[in-house]
Formats: sequence, structure tokens, C-alpha cells
Amino acid sequence: MTVGPTIGLSTLAWFVMTGSFGGLWRAISAGLIYMVPVAAFHFALERPMRRWMAPARFPLDWVIFVAVRLTIAAASAAIGNFLMLTVRLADNVSQLYGADRMLMVVMVLLGCGIELYSKTRSRLELRNRQLEDRVEAESRALQLHQEDFERAREIQQALMPATLPQIQGCELAAGCQPARMVGGDYFDAIRLGDARAAIAVGDVSGKGMAAALLMSNLQAIVRAFAPGGLAAHELCAKANQLIAGNVAPGKYITFFYAVIDAANMRLDYCNAGHNPPILRRRDGTVEDLREGGPVLGVFPGAVYVAGSAELRSGDCLVLYTDGITEAFNAANEEFGEERLVRALSQPFGIAEECRQRVMAAVTQFSNGNFHDDATMMIVSMR
Repeated sequence: MTVGPTIGLSTLAWFVMTGSFGGLWRAISAGLIYMVPVAAFHFALERPMRRWMAPARFPLDWVIFVAVRLTIAAASAAIGNFLMLTVRLADNVSQLYGADRMLMVVMVLLGCGIELYSKTRSRLELRNRQLEDRVEAESRALQLHQEDFERAREIQQALMPATLPQIQGCELAAGCQPARMVGGDYFDAIRLGDARAAIAVGDVSGKGMAAALLMSNLQAIVRAFAPGGLAAHELCAKANQLIAGNVAPGKYITFFYAVIDAANMRLDYCNAGHNPPILRRRDGTVEDLREGGPVLGVFPGAVYVAGSAELRSGDCLVLYTDGITEAFNAANEEFGEERLVRALSQPFGIAEECRQRVMAAVTQFSNGNFHDDATMMIVSMR
């Protein structure tokens, strides 16, 4: 309590008891006199009271608080009475009973009110600080995730060839439509001669840096073994063996690898659990390239079988990831393989024009909202 509140409370109490402000100076003087022992006891007992309350739980902490306040009020009333009689502001103790009761009620009720407000405010401030800390921590985590996605995106883009090699007898075109999040799509084309090329497309399970790094391992394996003339099914078996020894549990790669021999018009391939590429003939018939084996990285000793297909002039081979067929529209319908085949039914042009036409159809269908990277490679036989 300070001088200002003491004068205000004394004035209010005097008016309530007498109904007028006559003789107000006596009430103010009495209030200031009682304030002296109250302030002294409060200063002396405040810290010990806080130490007693700190380990106590509700309601024991409030029992301690009220008991100390009552003690301070009773002691202050006794000393205040003595001072009032000494300075002759009262003739006898009976005249001070009302002031004593007022002092004890104000000390306890006002003290409890202030303490309750203080505790409530402290809890709210603590909760606000905790929320601020949580928001800040989540903001930092989000920033780290975004940086992780950016690094993964850079890795993913760096691993995909900027330009595709062109060989005699066919034309290649490929591209990736990135989604908002980083996926594990991969495509590659390696020139093996004037009329031979190795092509590959894959999709690593999961997203983020882990998927991008696993994709980099796959690219390194393909680049290491493809130029040596390893058959498609042998390369898949080798890749599966290497990846299965390093991949984290629950991770895998769907993969398609093929060697195009334009001179002999032959395609040797192996499909490791990937979306079957579509071989569309000039006459409109469609073949799915499914021969191969399971996804990479799950079964270390898996056996992969070779697949082959005869190529003809005017054929179009389409390799893609599930970001194409699983793109969905506002009605939650997937684009699907049937729509992809229909998009391929239009007259063929250059491979890149064909790829752009199909991607435009997928983009229009999904309104440009890709939930996964959409990768496509077109091989057009002349």
C-alpha cells in the first residue's frame, strides 16, 4: 500500500461509515498511521511468505497466504491502535473497533484479489512465452524443412540431364513438372553409340533430402554400369543388390531401364515395379512393357527377367512416373492410364511437341495442381 491508495481508501471508508466528508482529516490521518505498521510488516514478511508458498500446492499455498495476511492485519491493528491513542486521535480502544475490522477486511480481501490477479497474470504470461517459444521452434523447423527441400530440389534438378543425346533413327524428349514438394523422380538417357542409347526413369518413395540422395545413388549406378553394355535385367539386378544394402527401411525405388537399338529396331528392357511404359504403334495399338521384377531395394536377391519389343517406324514409347497418372482434378478423379492413352492417340509430331501436348492435357485436367513430380520421357521412332 502507498500513500495515494491509503488516502483514497480512508476517504471511501469514512464516507461509507458517516455518509459525509465532515471530519475527513481524522480518517486520512488514521489511515496514514495504520499504514506505517502495515508497510513495515509487509516488508519484513513478504519474502519469507513467498518462500513458504513456493513448494506448497493449492490450496495450502492460499492457506499460508491468508494466515500471513491475517497476522499482518492483526499486528498492524494493534500497533495502529497504540499510535492512535498516543497521538490522541482516539479516546479509547472501543472507538477503533470499526477501523480494526475495516483494516483486516481490506488487508485480506484486497491482498487476495491482488495475489489472484498476479498469479493469473503470471500464468498467462508463462503460457504466452511457451506459445511464443513453440511458434519460434516450429518456425525454425519449418525453415529447416524448406531449406532441406531446396537442397533436395537442387540435387534432383542437377541429376537430370539438361539435354538428351540424339541417336540415328529415333528422337528423345523428356522433362519433369515439379510439384510443390520435392519428390524422388529421375530420368536419364545415355548415348551408347550412333544408333544405341540407354534410357531410364525411376521414382524413389518418399520426399525431401532422403529421396533426393537415394535418387543420386540410383543415377550413379546407372551411369557406372550402362556404358559397359550390361543387359537391362542384369543392370536392374545389380542396382537392386547395391541399393538394398544401403536403403533405409521402408524405402524403395520403382525403376524402368531399357536399351534402344535403332539400327536393329529393337528395345531390350527391364521393369522393376515401375508404371509400365506405353508403346503406341503407328496403327494405334498399345502395348505395356511389364516384364522385369520387383521394386529396387526391398528384396536383395530378387531375380529380374529380360523383356524385349520390336520397334517400328512411327512407334512412340512413353515412359512416365505416377505423378502423371495420379494427377487429380477438382472432383478428385485421377488422370489415369486411359486418359494418357487417349492423349497419345493424336497424330505424332516431334517428340518434344508430343511431350508438351500430353503435359498440357495433364495440367489442364488437374488445373495445374500437381501433388507429386510428373516426369515423362518420349521416344519417337522415325
